[in-house]
Amino acid sequence: LVKIHTYYIYSLAAFQQVFFRGMSSLGSNEKEPVKENMINEGENDDEQNGTDVKENSVELSERCSFLRESITLAVFNYIRRGLFEVDKLTVVAMLTFKIMVNDGKMDAHELDFLVQSKISNDPGNMGPLHEWLPESIWPKIKALENLPRFKGLGDSMQSDSDDWNAWFDIEKAETAALPGDYEKKFTPFEKLILLRAMRPDRLMNSLRMFIGDVMGKDYVMQKPFNMKSAYEETSNKTPTFFVLFAGVDPTPWVENLGRGLGISSENKRFVNISMGQGQEAPAEAIVRKFAKEGGWVMLQNCHLMSSWVPQLERLLEIVAEDAHEDFRCFISAEPPPIASWRNMPESLMQSCIKVANEAPADIQSNLIRAWDNFSEESISSCNKPTELKACLFSLCWFHAVVCGRRRFGQQGWSRKYSFNTGDLVICSNVLRSYLDANPVVPWDDLRYIFGEIMYGGHITDAWDRRTCSTYLQVYQDPGLFNGMELAPGFKSPAPNNMNYEDYTTYAESSMPPESPLLFGLHPNAEIGYLTNSTDDLFFNILVVSGGDGSSGDDSAKSDVVRETMSNLQDKLPDEFEMVSITLNAKPLLLGASGPYIVVALQECGRMNVLLREIKKSLSDLDKGLKGQLNMSQEMEDLVTALKINQWPGRNPFSKCTWEKLAWSSQKNLAAQFADMILRVDQLVSWTKEFETPKSIWLPGLFNPSSYLTASQQVTARKTGLALDKMTIETHVTSMWDVSEVNAYAEDGTYIHGLFIEGARWPKGEEASDTYVVSGTKCAGSLFDSRLKELIPPMPVIYVKAVPIQSHWEASSVGFLRGDPEIFECPVYTTSFRGPTYIFLATLKSDVPPSKWVLGGVALMLQTDN
Repeated sequence: LVKIHTYYIYSLAAFQQVFFRGMSSLGSNEKEPVKENMINEGENDDEQNGTDVKENSVELSERCSFLRESITLAVFNYIRRGLFEVDKLTVVAMLTFKIMVNDGKMDAHELDFLVQSKISNDPGNMGPLHEWLPESIWPKIKALENLPRFKGLGDSMQSDSDDWNAWFDIEKAETAALPGDYEKKFTPFEKLILLRAMRPDRLMNSLRMFIGDVMGKDYVMQKPFNMKSAYEETSNKTPTFFVLFAGVDPTPWVENLGRGLGISSENKRFVNISMGQGQEAPAEAIVRKFAKEGGWVMLQNCHLMSSWVPQLERLLEIVAEDAHEDFRCFISAEPPPIASWRNMPESLMQSCIKVANEAPADIQSNLIRAWDNFSEESISSCNKPTELKACLFSLCWFHAVVCGRRRFGQQGWSRKYSFNTGDLVICSNVLRSYLDANPVVPWDDLRYIFGEIMYGGHITDAWDRRTCSTYLQVYQDPGLFNGMELAPGFKSPAPNNMNYEDYTTYAESSMPPESPLLFGLHPNAEIGYLTNSTDDLFFNILVVSGGDGSSGDDSAKSDVVRETMSNLQDKLPDEFEMVSITLNAKPLLLGASGPYIVVALQECGRMNVLLREIKKSLSDLDKGLKGQLNMSQEMEDLVTALKINQWPGRNPFSKCTWEKLAWSSQKNLAAQFADMILRVDQLVSWTKEFETPKSIWLPGLFNPSSYLTASQQVTARKTGLALDKMTIETHVTSMWDVSEVNAYAEDGTYIHGLFIEGARWPKGEEASDTYVVSGTKCAGSLFDSRLKELIPPMPVIYVKAVPIQSHWEASSVGFLRGDPEIFECPVYTTSFRGPTYIFLATLKSDVPPSKWVLGGVALMLQTDN
C-alpha cells in the first residue's frame, strides 16, 4: 500500500495486535471454539470416538471460517481508518479480488481484463455502431472476445445496435438490464468487465455493489468515526496520528474524550501545542513530563517541522520503555502534496494508529460549513446588515464552489489550491469594513480583493485566476438583492425577509441535487471525473500488484516484459540521417520557408535523441535479462514500466529518461509508442523534399509553439512588420478532413489534430454561420457538448499572424482581446493542463464567454487514449 501513499505503511507488531484483536472480537455469542472435547480421553468406544472426530472436524472448520472473517474485517477496519477517501475503494477492491482468486471463485485471466482494460490491435469495422459508439471503445469490445463468454459480443452488438445504443445511453447503466441474453448469461463480475470497457464512469458504483454482495456491507459502508473506539486501541507506547484536511480539526475530538476521562487542560493533564519555530523544546519537555507522570499531549501541524520530527520519533521510542499507563501522544500533520513524497519518518508512521477522517466534500456541506463560521450577532453589528447577509451568503456559496470544484480534476483547477476557511473569514471581515465605510456596495473593489488578493493569492495559474475572477463577477452582483440565480435552481434568498437561521434552513432544504451544473460545468465533467477515478483505481491496483491485477507468478510477468520489449524493438523506427538531411536543408534555409525548415531540423534532432535512448535502454535490458549485464536501477525501473504499460520515466522517481526526452503525454506505453511512430512518419514526409505541409499535425511536434513562431516569422518577412509587434489569432475552418486543405494559408498556417474539452464545435448544418478570413472559409461557434462526448475533435484551424492592437491587454499567457464575441481559449498539450500550456486561441462565441470560462473549456493537442 505504500506504493499508493507514503502514509500507508504498517509494522508487523501493529498487524499482530490487530490480528489477535480480530480473534478475540468473535465474542462468546459466536459458535464456541473447539476445546478439550477435540481430544479423545480414551473412555468412549471406537464408534463414538469416530463420531466425535467428525463433529469436531466440522466445528473446527466452522471456527476457522469465523476466525478468518473476523480477522479480515478487523484488519481492514484498522487500515481503512487511516485511508484517504479516494483510496478506500481501491484497497477493498484489491482485498476482494485477492480473496476470490485464492478461493477459486474468480479467474485471474478475467481479472486482468478488468484491471488492464485491454484493447485489440486490429478491431476491424464498427459497422452500424459508428453512429453512436465512440471509436476508442470498439477496440476494447473486440479484445473482450478473447474471453470465452464474450465471444461474438461485437457481432451481437452490430446486430442489435439500437438495443445496445439504448443501454449505453442510460444514466445508471450498471442497474439496467443488458440487451438480449447477456443479462442472464453474464455473471456480476463479467458485467463489471463489460462496464470497464463501455461505461467506465459507472464502474465505481457497480464495484461497490459487487463488493457489498461478496464481502458484506461492512466493507463498503463505513460507520462514522468514533474517537472513543479509536482510543481503546491506543496505548502508552502507541501514538495516534491524525491526517489534517480542510474543514477538519481533530482537537475537539481529543479534548472532549479527555474531559470524559478526567484529562483536560484545566487540571493540567492535557497540553495542546501548535508546532512551529521555537516550539521544539517545549514539546520535548512536555512529552518527557507526561510520559513520567501521566497525561495527554497533542502536537499539531508537525508537517511544518519535518526536520525535527525524527527527533520526536526517537524521543517517543525512549519514553515508551517505561511510560506511565495514562500517557498518550496525539500527532497531526497535513499530507504531502504528492503521494510519493515523505514528510513523516517511516518508522513513526508504522507504529502510529492513523486516523484520516475527511469532511464531506459535496457543495451543500461546504456551504453550510462556511455559513456556520458566522452568526446573527456578527451580521447585526454591520451598518448594512441586509446587504451584508446577501453578500456574505453569496461569498459562502463562492467558497463552497471553489473548494468543491477541485474534485473535477484539471478541468476544475489546473493545480491543487489550498483554499481554506481562513480565506473566507478574512474576506468577510473585509466585506463588513467596506460596507461600513461606503454609502453603496463597492462591487469592483470587493471582487478585486476577493479574487486577486485573498483567494487569488493561492492561485498561480493565469487561467485559474480568470476562472476565480469570473465566479466573483457572477456571484458578487447587485442582482443578489433581487433573487438572482447563484446556480440553476438555486436563487439568492431575499435578505429583507430572512435572518441568519433562515439562511441555514434555506441551504439545507432548497439545494438542488449535486451536479456539475452547480459549478458552471457541463454534465460531461462528472462523467470525466468518474472515468478518471476508475482509471486511477485500477492503475493503483496494477502498481501494487506489480503488473497485473491478480498478482500472478513472476514467470508470467517476465514473459510479458520480454514480449513487450521484443515488440517495441521490432517496431522502433530508424534514426534520421542528420548529415544528409542538414545538407539538403542548407540551401533552403535562406528562402521563404527557412523558419519552417529550422523547426524540422530541430524536431528531427530531438527525435533522434529519444530513439537512441529507447534503443540503448531496450538493448541493455535484453542483455540484463539474459545475464550478460548486471541489472541496474534503470533497468529495474524499465521492467516495472513495461509490466504496467506505462511510458518509462513517468514515475518521477524512475531512473529511466524516456519521459524527459519525449513530449508531454498522459498516454500509456502502447499508445504513446504508436504516437511516436506517427510523429516519425510526419517528419520523414516533411524532410524528404522539405516541402512545408499545407496543414501541420501540430500535436506531432516536440515544440508546437516553435512552429507557430515560424509562421509569424514568415509573415513578418513577407509583410515587413516587426516580429515583436505580431501575435496570432485562430479561426476555425469548415474543413473537417485534412485532405480538404489544398492550398497554403494566407499570412499564417493551418493546423489539425486538436481536441476540445468542455464544449464542441458544430458540424454541417449546425455550423450555419460561415464567414471568410483572408480567403479561408470559416464556420461555426462554440456549442454545448453532447453527453458522453468528452473530448471531441476540432476541424482544421487557421492560425493567422496579425499585428498587435493597442487596445489588447498584454498578459503572461498572450494578448487578451476583451471581445465579448470571442472566447480566449487556452491550448494545452495534454489534459493535465497547467504546465503544458502552449498558446491562446481565439474562438467565436455566440454567448457570453463567462459560460465557457466556468465550464473549463480548453483545447488539447492530444487525448489520454
